[in-house]
Amino acid sequence: MPGPNVFSRRTEHPYRVENRADLPADLRQLAEQSLRPDEPINLIFVVPPQTFPGNWRGGPRYVPEQALLFTAQGVLRVQKAASPGQAGQATYLRGDELVYVHLSLLLLYGRLELAGLVNGALSRVIVEYNTVGHDFLQPALHRFLRLAWAQAQAQENQDHTDILLSGLEARSFKFGNGLRYYALQSDERLLGFVFQPRITQRYLRLFRRLIAPTTLLALTDRDLVIIEENRTTSAAYGWIFTFCPRACVAGIEAKPNAEWQDVCVRLTRGKVTVDRHVTLGNKAALAWRELWTRHGYTWLESGDESVHLYNAQGAPGASHTG
Repeated sequence: MPGPNVFSRRTEHPYRVENRADLPADLRQLAEQSLRPDEPINLIFVVPPQTFPGNWRGGPRYVPEQALLFTAQGVLRVQKAASPGQAGQATYLRGDELVYVHLSLLLLYGRLELAGLVNGALSRVIVEYNTVGHDFLQPALHRFLRLAWAQAQAQENQDHTDILLSGLEARSFKFGNGLRYYALQSDERLLGFVFQPRITQRYLRLFRRLIAPTTLLALTDRDLVIIEENRTTSAAYGWIFTFCPRACVAGIEAKPNAEWQDVCVRLTRGKVTVDRHVTLGNKAALAWRELWTRHGYTWLESGDESVHLYNAQGAPGASHTG
């Protein structure tokens, strides 16, 4: 019987290989140019070439064969040239330079975005893949995320995490499963969460406009995790995760947005700042502020002429002029 790798290659699903020598020739050459010969590799995740449906602006979108090589210190993405005459691509991200991870798991469609610093500038690695192969990827992705973690400050026990997860599952079994099985790591402790059902607004009396998808904000001893559904007015499948290492969270503020609050999570690494926005109802925004400040973090008051940001350890960081 053929092994799983043979089956995966035949069906064009993602697959893993044991070492660089097993990579397709073009990818192997890129990897050998980018890594030391003796560099230990924990996992090699290969994504065959794919064609995605186009949108109204153009035809189908072709993505060449690519691979993620997870090392002890980071991850290397190598991608074949899109067409003859072009060069392949290689990007290495160190775990301790990570700013955020964005992961979409929507039925069979997976999209992983890793954003971090390369030579002091923000660089993004984006890989789209069939989620049939996600079980190969998840352990290595979790190990990579751990490289960005600061020392845990809280001492919550596992029982407290289980109690909070049970409370979340009573409100939304789907979001409870997403947090439990795809976001939290075995030694990560959940400190609290805020769950916001989807927000819609009626217009023309007969229709409803989507303002914000169902959203969960979860605070752990290592991460700030945002989980959302995709933006659709029909049935929403799967989850969209954003992992924000607490060491990168410079501050959070909320600004009025019509009848709701626009909550901005400001992520800072080196001289680079990235903002992540979610829309919450007033009650949920207040609950999140209470949770955030209760664990020793500074809430940025919007409208201040100059607001000092604070990192995960409470030390002064960059300043934001509003």
